[in-house]
Amino acid sequence: MVERLAGIQRRKAAIFGIALMVIIVVAVDLYAVGKGLSYRELIVAFGALIGGIVVFGREGGIRFGFVLWALTLALGYRSLQYTKDLTIHPAEILLWLLFFCILAQRELVASTRLALPFWMWLLVPFCVLAWWPLIAGDASWDKMLNEFRAFLLLVPLMVVGPVVLQRKGYWRYLLLAFFFASTWIALMGVIEYWFPEVTKLFPSFMSQPNPVTTADGFMRAQFSFWGGAPATFVCVLALPSAVVLMRWWPNSFHRAAIIAASILQIVAIYIGGYRSIWLLLLVQVVIACLLGIRKGGAAVAFLCLVVAFAGYQFIPKTSERAFSGIAALQGRPIDSSATDRMDRAAGALNQAYEAPFGSGWASAGWVHSDFLQVTVNLGIIAGLIFLGGYIYTLLRLGRRLLPYLRGGGEHGDLGFTLLLSFVAAGGLLAMEGVEVLPQFVLPVWFVWTLVEVWLQQTPDLRNLYAAPLVAYPDQVGALDYRAV
Repeated sequence: MVERLAGIQRRKAAIFGIALMVIIVVAVDLYAVGKGLSYRELIVAFGALIGGIVVFGREGGIRFGFVLWALTLALGYRSLQYTKDLTIHPAEILLWLLFFCILAQRELVASTRLALPFWMWLLVPFCVLAWWPLIAGDASWDKMLNEFRAFLLLVPLMVVGPVVLQRKGYWRYLLLAFFFASTWIALMGVIEYWFPEVTKLFPSFMSQPNPVTTADGFMRAQFSFWGGAPATFVCVLALPSAVVLMRWWPNSFHRAAIIAASILQIVAIYIGGYRSIWLLLLVQVVIACLLGIRKGGAAVAFLCLVVAFAGYQFIPKTSERAFSGIAALQGRPIDSSATDRMDRAAGALNQAYEAPFGSGWASAGWVHSDFLQVTVNLGIIAGLIFLGGYIYTLLRLGRRLLPYLRGGGEHGDLGFTLLLSFVAAGGLLAMEGVEVLPQFVLPVWFVWTLVEVWLQQTPDLRNLYAAPLVAYPDQVGALDYRAV
């Protein structure tokens, strides 16, 4: 009887939610016909639609909402400005909505193992103490809140991720959505790079599409739909997903589509002109060749070589751009961009030396390295904790993954994909600095969350081999990613 009543209530909530969403869609349509629809209004309407699915869809709505959340990473700079130094991204609004909806569902919380990484707990007192300049009255609250919330966003992700991925089938939906968002970013960037006149069709969505010439003569894409060349941050994080997606969708048509999307993302990374992203892609290719020849590593290397050769032929000053990057790595920058980055890093080190316990949130500016920025803002100990947390997670991932790489299977492919993405995430934290804006940091935290969930769900085969054989079948059954 109780179950029947609960079922009736769920059906009523679903019917009410669907009716509300229909009303919203009709209202937006009538508004668009009467007054036209701006990009911001479109985002608000889309966000309200997703919010309705999350709130009224209950458990299924939360899981589906997180998949839709991955698509919002393609919005880029399309955010709501609260103050000059504080913008609110639609992705973070949706993320907090998912978080609070999960807390309201006691069954979800009770049935999921929720645990924050140990390094996050160690950072908590430093994050609190870093607000002291605001108490002294000599700091801007919105700048401080902007950087503080960059780390705070990792908390709801570490809760939402394990809850949604408790059903293993959602791994493929999440990674497919992430890969699709990256492909869309790459497609729009490539189109506007070679066909800038396309922006006339979408004046409210794209502006200033013409490539910018750098000091070394490289023609750099603008990615105006996303908001700037940092769009390639998402591409380098999502590109490795092609490895496991080809395992999950082995059909020849699907594989051809995934390969085409991968080429598009590599081209986008190339024309984006970020030398650090080129380096990260090269590192990913080397790891793929060393650890994953049987998992498509040679194919990835071949695709990168083809794109590099084509770019050398059709994009001017490619070699000069690469040589300037090599010079920067050697500590002898030859262009103003690399020189400015080195000066910022040197200034950050000096500031950390003068204030070893931290100067407070937002005191460092944009250092282009989150490890250095945390060291300046929160103190040397906090910087070492953050760096140690990344290295510890990377080592755990590598040690846990190696036995699965030898044995093969889709679980090994998934771990291999996450390893490549996590290496790129570390590179972005070290060489770019992503904590300054939510659209920069959320893709990095998303990858970190997926890694933590994979580690929670993956038994250590070395311990399994040492355990009694009776325990082994239950562990193997936990690795089934096909059942939703």
